[in-house]
Amino acid sequence: MGELGKFVRITVLLALIAGWSAGTGWVLARASEVSFALWLEHWTGDFRTALLSHRPKRQHDKLALVTITDETMQPFPYRSPIDRKLLAQHVTLLDAAGVKSIGLDFLFLKPTEAEKDKLLINAIAKARTRGVIAVADRRGELNPAQRDYQNNFLAQSGARAGYANLLTGGDNIVRYIASPGEAAFPNSFAAALVSPEIAMPRISEHRRIAWMLSPHDGNERFFSIPAHLLVTANGTPTAVAPALLARFKDRFVIIGAKFPDIDQHQVPMLPWRGEDDEIAGMLIHAQVAAQFIDGRDIRHLDRKSLVALLSFLAFLGVWFGMRHGIVAVSLYASAASLLVVAADMTLFHFFALIIPFGACLGAMAAGVAGGLLLRATRFLV
Repeated sequence: MGELGKFVRITVLLALIAGWSAGTGWVLARASEVSFALWLEHWTGDFRTALLSHRPKRQHDKLALVTITDETMQPFPYRSPIDRKLLAQHVTLLDAAGVKSIGLDFLFLKPTEAEKDKLLINAIAKARTRGVIAVADRRGELNPAQRDYQNNFLAQSGARAGYANLLTGGDNIVRYIASPGEAAFPNSFAAALVSPEIAMPRISEHRRIAWMLSPHDGNERFFSIPAHLLVTANGTPTAVAPALLARFKDRFVIIGAKFPDIDQHQVPMLPWRGEDDEIAGMLIHAQVAAQFIDGRDIRHLDRKSLVALLSFLAFLGVWFGMRHGIVAVSLYASAASLLVVAADMTLFHFFALIIPFGACLGAMAAGVAGGLLLRATRFLV
């Protein structure tokens, strides 16, 4: 082979490698925008989330919870739906305590006892504090009677509506904030709770939850009081209610159920680190509300940076494949995978950025395949 011929072949080879790498990076970056399959990072992502999510120094000072528990409902003749007179009394007490908003994390889809239903509607309507009600949108597959009752309840009470949908993956783990399901209910329950005091990001597609770990001081994430510590079964405030209610002032408050067998959801946490990996829906709404209040967000790596990363991984794969042959499959894949995981955790911890692990694996595989193909053709011989 003459010098000119060798130069031409090397030039063509470099062009092929560059084109293969850049093409792989561009295709996989675009595909990752529409394919969850290319975000196959749950096994690393959940571990990263549980270890490196935001850990505050102390308990969140803008949110508070009132929990309806089995102990709360013990004196009542039925456990579900929650006694609406009980809810009305809590709305009235919290309104007088000067909270910023009151969110009722319950679906109101049918009447219970007429007098108690009216008490709750009137309590929400008369409150100076903004009331927010969790609603089921079209994804809830309500029948006409349920939808009519829900709409009438909203109209009579004057409460804001926030869809209560929680987005779970195929493994039933909640990782994302669900996007709106219909124009009538554009805001999630958490978003409706904190706006308009908090400038809300526009949510038009599924958005990752920026989880908050337990505070360094050992307290719970949110100030939480069982409902029966505020109101007795006969409807009167408890002796400790005034002192407890003082701590609710100027906070966003969620009233919700915390039963061991109802509305429980898997979340990406590690029990061996002292975190619960299954929690009540109201706690997930609180996490999302805290994310909005704090202005925290988890973002995907932007497209240009992602194309560059995937192209680089593909390029390295081509080089390994040409140089080492089939050995590259295990040698490169294992080393590069560890580097990608390390990079992902670093970006997440310091910049709240994540990269699509599945797309990175695809770029590695495509690069090695291209390198093996060039090696098999003996292009430089």
